[in-house]
Amino acid sequence: MKEFRVGMLGFGNVMQAFVGHYLAIADRIKDFGFSLRFVAYCDTGQCVYDQKLDVQHALDMKKQHTVAAKTQAPLEQFAALIGSHCFDILIDALPSSKTDAGPSFPLLCEALKKKITVISVNKAPLVFGGGALFNLSRQFKTFLGISGTTAGCLPTSGIIMNELVGSEILSMRGILNGTSNYVLDRMMFDRLSCEQAAEKAVELGIAEPDYRFDLDGTDTCFKMIILGLLTTGTAVRPEDVVCSGIMDLDQKYVQRIASQDKVIRLIGTLTNTETVPDISVRPQVLDPGDPLFAVRGTGKGLTFQTIYMGDLTVIGGSSGRTNIAATIMKDIINACKAS
Repeated sequence: MKEFRVGMLGFGNVMQAFVGHYLAIADRIKDFGFSLRFVAYCDTGQCVYDQKLDVQHALDMKKQHTVAAKTQAPLEQFAALIGSHCFDILIDALPSSKTDAGPSFPLLCEALKKKITVISVNKAPLVFGGGALFNLSRQFKTFLGISGTTAGCLPTSGIIMNELVGSEILSMRGILNGTSNYVLDRMMFDRLSCEQAAEKAVELGIAEPDYRFDLDGTDTCFKMIILGLLTTGTAVRPEDVVCSGIMDLDQKYVQRIASQDKVIRLIGTLTNTETVPDISVRPQVLDPGDPLFAVRGTGKGLTFQTIYMGDLTVIGGSSGRTNIAATIMKDIINACKAS
């Protein structure tokens, strides 16, 4: 039985959900021939390292909002742990920056060079530096798991890298943000305003308190950029994407669409060209004949158009903390199978 030491960048809602999920199913994970031992966690306020870390106690402290003493230069301390190869798997769940690769990017690069498995649910390093990360992954033959950056438990990146390899993907069109889909449902069918629906999503744990990243289209934009990188090897800059979200949609207009037996959804569209992917994000009206029409609640969906395998639509992958925790676990299982 192999034991893999885990270091965590970020210990917010996502990582807390993952730790709780793993502890609940640890006995079943042993069927895959390995177990996990959490030895470090780090955020912008503190870095904690202990080869005998009581992760359940750490989790309880976080849930009780008990703030541990801050440490000086926590990210630099975490970088030193990477340099000393103090863990085998690094999970990056720091909040995504909207403007650059963020503080975790150089740490992920160094981890890949040290042959430390990297699992990221942080989109910014992939959006602004994904090409470099994939190059390092190939050069040092180190696993880079990104399922959590491309619509969570909806299988998107895995389909591109495995099931549709060699199929020549021409385009993708999808609903990739569960929060915006939930908000639109509540606007259409419960007659709530966008703000009221968003606050309900926060209350239910579907959305973070600052839900603008979801509703202004940025989250969908970032996911489409990463999917474009997977299909073409080129990452489009966010400023080159035509992106409009749902925050300015007129409530009466949304309800009128619903009364016509149609739905309005936030759609990301990607067309592969000979140079770079052409990506746009905007609300679209869907009629019952559209393959994405049936996506409801926090669900997601993505349609692939290919040359050699025809068209394929995947639907499901509802948003939620347990769902993203399971997605992280999937990447770790696949990394361990590949090792």
